[in-house]
Amino acid sequence: MLQQLLVAFALAAVTVIVHVVGIVHAVLPAAGIWNRGRYREPPGPVMALTRLVSALLVLHLVEMAVWAASFTEIGVFSDFETALYYSLKSYTTVGYGDVLPPASWRLLGPIEAAVGVLMLGLSTSVIVAGIQRVYISRPDAPTNAPPAPPSK
Repeated sequence: MLQQLLVAFALAAVTVIVHVVGIVHAVLPAAGIWNRGRYREPPGPVMALTRLVSALLVLHLVEMAVWAASFTEIGVFSDFETALYYSLKSYTTVGYGDVLPPASWRLLGPIEAAVGVLMLGLSTSVIVAGIQRVYISRPDAPTNAPPAPPSK
């Protein structure tokens, strides 16, 4: 059991690092919402949010592939495709139950599911922040200036 927990927590740490670094250095620049001079014109709202969500999905797939590669490497599953399928089901908490790891590795799935829920929640917050950023950057967006005093 200790071996399962060590592997699971190491994979959880790698997942969090990949997710945070990926958001800061790949997802946000690709979306063009947090512009740091890489784009002359910020993309329109539809393109910006499409890029944001697409990049987040790719980031999640990379994280699931890291779990799957680890499953294959330590011998939980014999081939990467089965490991990736199991990882996709666990990370997204679908959990069909048609492919199961050996009993000696069964704690990995629930821990991956918990990590997946946390990373999907973090991605949701990034999407909400992106929508707010797009909304505020509209030409007709209300300003945060205090209302003018009534005239006499």
